[in-house]
Amino acid sequence: MREAGCRLLIVGFESGDPQILKNIKKGATVERARQFAKDCHELGLTIHADFILGLPGETRQSIRNTINFAKSLDCETIQVSIAHAYPGTEFYEYAAKNGFITNETMQDSGGHQMAHIEYPGLPTDYVMEMVHRFYDEYYFRPKAAFRVVWKAILNRDIPRLYVEAKSFLKLRAQRNRMVKEKRSHHPDPPVVSAGA
Repeated sequence: MREAGCRLLIVGFESGDPQILKNIKKGATVERARQFAKDCHELGLTIHADFILGLPGETRQSIRNTINFAKSLDCETIQVSIAHAYPGTEFYEYAAKNGFITNETMQDSGGHQMAHIEYPGLPTDYVMEMVHRFYDEYYFRPKAAFRVVWKAILNRDIPRLYVEAKSFLKLRAQRNRMVKEKRSHHPDPPVVSAGA
């Protein structure tokens, strides 16, 4: 593939949790994804990895599994999306039947994706927070940060890196503000100890 001119593959890994992959009928396994990424690295192919949070059966632990999986793959770039249930899809029927759709709004006024599926024990604001954490944990690792900066230096593209970093941090701040506002309107219930 590389000899034919292929340099970049956009790969929808979706999740790093085996059960979530089964739930969405992905037809892939975590082990196969690891081997695929390893093969691509050895061939000198760049991978842009796509992941989705909030898929059917998602839990706090499956999100953690996906973040750890992504970091272990160590792809060049990632995109983290939020699962959206579109009318007419099997996912929509499942979410509607179980009462998981909190609203029909899938994006904010700025066009940024918003979570609208809420599973028991997995509030929408938690999913939004984990999207931010996913990016932070992935790109603020020393190896990943060095790779981004080094590539910008090699390509003499420091101004573009500055603009993209500024844009990323601005969007991150906006989303964090939205999550905090939502939490202030719907605070988590108090934790009561068993002895109380």
